[in-house]
Amino acid sequence: MSRVKLMSAMVFDLAAYEETAVADPVIRITGELPAGSDPFGINRVYKGPQGVYEEVLAIAGPDGRILWETEPRLIELRGMMFEDLFRREIRDRIEITHPGEHAALFYLDGQLAGRIPVFIDAPGSARTAGVVLDAAEVALKKGSLCWLTIDQPGGGVATRPAWYVQQGTKLFVIKGGSEQELPNLEHVPTVTISVKSKEQKAALGELTADVRVVESGSDEFERIAGLGLGTRLNLPDGEDALERWKRECLVIELNPRG
Repeated sequence: MSRVKLMSAMVFDLAAYEETAVADPVIRITGELPAGSDPFGINRVYKGPQGVYEEVLAIAGPDGRILWETEPRLIELRGMMFEDLFRREIRDRIEITHPGEHAALFYLDGQLAGRIPVFIDAPGSARTAGVVLDAAEVALKKGSLCWLTIDQPGGGVATRPAWYVQQGTKLFVIKGGSEQELPNLEHVPTVTISVKSKEQKAALGELTADVRVVESGSDEFERIAGLGLGTRLNLPDGEDALERWKRECLVIELNPRG
């Protein structure tokens, strides 16, 4: 066990950071997998006894196999009263073959000081679709809101937060009356769902979902609306909302592709 503790760390896409000054915590891949990584940064904060340490950084694949590691470099810590920040830009092309979660490993003097998850963003790769869908299903179970980007009749788009009822990978939203405003949703064939990880506070990706309006008065409508009573926060009319939804609202299914 290392005497030094990794307090925090982030692996992030350099191009996005240089363009927006916001660190997107992913390694980005251009094109279809397998492919080499785009340049990325590694920021890390250590806390430990004062002294000079030999640091090695590494990236491991989903199976734990080391895909890449740096040559040893010396870093100096100021002592237990301090948290020392180090930054490094990586322009090596790491061969990424799988879109699943990777890991960054931090070694000091040959001992593992810590590790963090690393997410792969490969928007041009068909292989990522199923992985993003699986990750999104887990993240949506832990959250309460997603963001929908909806095409509008005039040619623009509307982006709105939406609360939902989740059934597997499918989401159901209730709109209309005094409920959430999701303009034109019932009239479009597809919608874009943006999903964020609650723990990482980072975007997992965007999913295209097919849109279907659930038949009003059907058993499915009753079932989804009933589940919505447990999902919708701060209902002013409590369980009476179910009757209001039947009178005023639409239940709309969003079925992500993948």
